[in-house]
Amino acid sequence: MNQNPKYTEYDACIVGAGIAGIFLAWLLGLQGKKILILEKNAKVNMNGADILKPSGINVLEKHGLLQELMNKECRVRDQLSVFHNGIQVDHINYKAENERGYFMVCPYSVLLETIYDKIQAIETIELLVNQSVSKINEVENGVYVTLNSGEEIFSNILIGADGTKSIVREYAKIKAHFDYYDHVMYFNKYPITSSVEELNRLYVDKNGGLAYFYPINNTEARCVLGFNMEEGKNLKETGNKETLINRLKTFVTQSDDMLNQINSLDNFLTFPLCRMHSEQYFKGRILLLGNAAHSIHPITGQGMNLAIEDTGELFIWLSKYFDGEISLEEALAGYQEQRFELNRKVLAYGHRLAGSFGSAEDFMNSLNSKIQTSSRDLSILNKI
Repeated sequence: MNQNPKYTEYDACIVGAGIAGIFLAWLLGLQGKKILILEKNAKVNMNGADILKPSGINVLEKHGLLQELMNKECRVRDQLSVFHNGIQVDHINYKAENERGYFMVCPYSVLLETIYDKIQAIETIELLVNQSVSKINEVENGVYVTLNSGEEIFSNILIGADGTKSIVREYAKIKAHFDYYDHVMYFNKYPITSSVEELNRLYVDKNGGLAYFYPINNTEARCVLGFNMEEGKNLKETGNKETLINRLKTFVTQSDDMLNQINSLDNFLTFPLCRMHSEQYFKGRILLLGNAAHSIHPITGQGMNLAIEDTGELFIWLSKYFDGEISLEEALAGYQEQRFELNRKVLAYGHRLAGSFGSAEDFMNSLNSKIQTSSRDLSILNKI
């Protein structure tokens, strides 16, 4: 209980308004919990991953969101062709590899806006933009949080859903281990083409090249390009279309209609890639969620899904705590026990796959169609 009445009191303060933070706030808000979301930017960032694998879809369906997303032109797909040095090395059929039988391409903005619209209808949820944390003081029954505006609040629990550079993780002194890749990815969108409409295609080559083309709605396609850091920097700085396209044509063999639309890397979004895992997911009344707890190489297409899965699991345990069935320590320990090792194994798979481009044999031995389609079968994950 808040022993100082001058502080506004919340059941949970969530730092970060990405998919994990927004999703958890909505779920707790539906139970009548008073939630404060803090977003450091002036507006919620609508740029993010597009791929929903079966593991994430299962959670969204459980909470009644799947059909709504289906109605918003999110694309249902069931196959992926994979190429190494221009030669097809695998064709992943979701109908054969996963009970759900499909994955979805759902623009991050569509998913986030769907949940954000629901949050605005719940009076017990408050979202503050241009706000972050400047001070944290954990006491026996809660956490006093000072915002960068100078306002102070009191919360039963504090949740860091604020990404790989989590302020909450730093304040809690929870260690995280980073492995940065000598690799950079670029993201853009173009009008959809016949090759993209036909099939999702993922290309890699022995020199660190990557290209992935897929539809994000009925009119647009996502173009993802990747290169080793130095090569990517040079290709972007020179801005020479012919050099860029000739490089892509060394390993992109069935997507000429997409290559014909690319002029340069100037309008592409980019970010550095890393594997990160925190040593623990909570300390006292402070806990980590999604990318504040872990980060995975995007070649697996599972970063957003892990965040959604984490959120679904955390909600189960927090519900038991708020209902008085278990203590907070039991709830957070249960969340960590269910998610930590599973996440670690999926991260290890992504790390192994990202490091295997050098030869077709290594890449094929590293690519696991069950895990790539988001199987959470420990008998498979334990072999990584």
